[in-house]
Amino acid sequence: MKFPPKPKTPYILDKAQDKRIFKKLAALSKRAANPAERRLVRFLYSQLERDWRTPLELFINKLLK
Repeated sequence: MKFPPKPKTPYILDKAQDKRIFKKLAALSKRAANPAERRLVRFLYSQLERDWRTPLELFINKLLK
């Protein structure tokens, strides 16, 4: 067994609010109809990840283009 064990998910869901946001994002992802909405949902999911800065920087880079 590796120590420390690799996390099963990249998301940090330590607080009840994180879990509520994750559920709402799941519902929103089912409704995302166009590519722009899907990109936004992916970005919002990334803000719950352990390493949220990298996706944020990539998202901003795309906006600046």
